[in-house]
Amino acid sequence: MAAGKRIIIVGAGPAGLVTAFGLAQRGAQVTVIDREATVIDSPRAMVYLPSTVKALDKIGLLETAKKLGPESYEYQCYFAQSGNVGRMDQRLVEDLTPYHYILHFGQDELAHMILQRFLAIPGSEIQWGTTLEGIEQNDHGVVARVSDKDGQRMIEADWLIGADGARSTVRKLMGASFDGFTWPDTFMATNIFFDFSKHGYAASNMISDPVNWAVIARVNSDNLWRVAYGEDSDATDEERLARVDQRLRYWLPEGAEYRLERANSYRVHQRAASTFRNGRVLLAGDAAHATNPIGGMGFTSGVQDAVTLIDCFEKLFNGQADDDVLDWYAYERRRIFLEVANPTAIEFKRRTQESDPDKRAEDERNFLFMTNKPDILRGALMSIFGLESRAYQPDWKETLVRQDAERSEADKQKELVGGTTSTLRQTSEIE
Repeated sequence: MAAGKRIIIVGAGPAGLVTAFGLAQRGAQVTVIDREATVIDSPRAMVYLPSTVKALDKIGLLETAKKLGPESYEYQCYFAQSGNVGRMDQRLVEDLTPYHYILHFGQDELAHMILQRFLAIPGSEIQWGTTLEGIEQNDHGVVARVSDKDGQRMIEADWLIGADGARSTVRKLMGASFDGFTWPDTFMATNIFFDFSKHGYAASNMISDPVNWAVIARVNSDNLWRVAYGEDSDATDEERLARVDQRLRYWLPEGAEYRLERANSYRVHQRAASTFRNGRVLLAGDAAHATNPIGGMGFTSGVQDAVTLIDCFEKLFNGQADDDVLDWYAYERRRIFLEVANPTAIEFKRRTQESDPDKRAEDERNFLFMTNKPDILRGALMSIFGLESRAYQPDWKETLVRQDAERSEADKQKELVGGTTSTLRQTSEIE
């Protein structure tokens, strides 16, 4: 059993808090540390895809989560050049899965909800305003050197999990590189109060256009919506903010009145850590991999990391597996990111922003064909569950690692950049 096992989790984002709650549920004493003073409330994930809904149900959080925001079933893609719209309805697969809907609420609301449940479990704690400075480990445990307003101190545990974001301190301290590239464009994420649903929009929308592309989705039940779009990376933050109204007018009805709640800009990446494990230190979420947010692959992958890691520790604590199960976690989650999440996110971004007229027309034909063929569409709707891990098998190394060794370095590099021939500069860390 996990009783007496101590685990440090660095990072109070979705991956860190889901992992913390799940491990505490199973009897571990969990300490979460985060350099921030409280939960970050800037515009982040707010669409919970069916595989995430399933994950929340698995660890007993779904019923509470459903109280935080509305459910939706429809997603649509608007092709700006032609005016055509393709629609997908999750209810088409309600006979195949109970998780045939999407939830909408802010990532910060999820964090607050999990924290409340987590801190109600004896032996669970969170230390805000605490920065990780160093890690030491041996065969018996790990020691984290941390600092806060009172100075430096040590925290001892059996394991440490880094879920501290794309600029992860844990990843750097464990000696892993973060291979991949940074996209040249800048993303703007705006939250505005405006009822898009009265103007032909579904709860989740992609606007396909080489210049005025966007992702528009409901954030909650109060008519708060997210409009995310691309901006010039050479512009200053002030210049981007000054253009917000001008850019929003492209997607709003003429003369529409709205209220801007907030706007943030950020750079996006396609990267994966060279390893997700070093001894008693593991990575999850954005600390392990980063991807552009179009299609929700980053948030969804992070939650799947968390539930997989919970399962692996449960097997380890219950004597159903030795710590080889954590090697499997590191291998399997990295594989899924490189083979599924990363190329899918790159393809979503390409289709949303494609500038070649012929490719744009082909994308439109293919999408409209799929949405008008129920059997094909059912398969597409179920493909999101491909982000889940396969079942752990004790002999996994005999087949999977051999297959990995047989792949050439060129093939591995193609996986990292989504099978593209991109000329974007590859680096081993975010600059």
